Amino acid sequence: MRLDYRARVYRIVFAAAALYNIFFGLWACLRPLSFFERLEMARPNYPAIWACLGMVVGLYGLAYGYAARRLDRAGPFIAVGLVGKLLGPIGWAATVHSGEWPFRTFTLVLFNDLIWWLPFSLFLLEGTRAGARVRASAPYACALLNLAASLILLLGLRPGTELVARVGDRIAFIAGHLVLWRAGWGIWIAGGIALVGFYAWWGARVPSPGVGIAGVVVAAIGLLVDLFAESLLIGWLPIHLDKIAPAVTLLSGAVANGLYTIGGVILTLGSTGLWRGSHGPLTARGSFGGLQIWAWATWSTGLLLTLASLWGSPAQIALSAGSLFVLFCPLAVAIGWKLS
Repeated sequence: MRLDYRARVYRIVFAAAALYNIFFGLWACLRPLSFFERLEMARPNYPAIWACLGMVVGLYGLAYGYAARRLDRAGPFIAVGLVGKLLGPIGWAATVHSGEWPFRTFTLVLFNDLIWWLPFSLFLLEGTRAGARVRASAPYACALLNLAASLILLLGLRPGTELVARVGDRIAFIAGHLVLWRAGWGIWIAGGIALVGFYAWWGARVPSPGVGIAGVVVAAIGLLVDLFAESLLIGWLPIHLDKIAPAVTLLSGAVANGLYTIGGVILTLGSTGLWRGSHGPLTARGSFGGLQIWAWATWSTGLLLTLASLWGSPAQIALSAGSLFVLFCPLAVAIGWKLS
């Protein structure tokens, strides 16, 4: 069952990569100036070069589509794709360092390259001890990275958030601590990816693979929203702070967190046997135990964070977010220990 479940997850990932590449390729080919206009960059002297790059990206999409259909022959396509996604950020860093591109193009490299590293690598490591170890570490990596993200926000990034009333003070802090600011939100990105990885690990242990897949897909959609919001914080601030900060609160705190919560609810409902207290296979029935109460308390707090992000004050958002992480991080460890 677990091999079949992982195969379904890989098919979804590769199909998503195919759709993304084909869409991006068409966008670059048909509207080669749009990317530069949206990122407030100077128009290139030779937009046809960007259009040609779009053609190459689109062809990668066809390869990923084939990989999704034929997992047994997907290895070479995914290996070549992963190499490209490892080299892409290096080229981007060199271009930004030279001053040719602004740092706000980070959104591009995040979605083109970085988010695919983990699933592509796991597919290539399928059947190896290294792959098994990476999968087994998912609950603990999720807990550790999300704990680190919450601490860096509390101890390092807080002066740049809406908890500080004066916009000028926030701008001054971000401008004076730009490396800390970007690295801190980079940890949040890693925490979000680790969260979906944990959900995928958990979904493999749910009796119904369809329920596990549903929980992961809902959370993955939330991750896309979350990463877009955090890429704005990394790439665009401190400029446009007055416009970006409220949008990020809505996207990350309300939409993405809400989808993470719904994904957790789906997996909790599908994991009835988890609450029995045994380490054996999951069963169709289970008693209402302490771990289940803990899980529902966590998702309830996640709902409160969503509501606070929609209508609450920054203090209410901070309180509900802090409570959520206090509950969620040890919950991930407990579930990992229970099902390992």
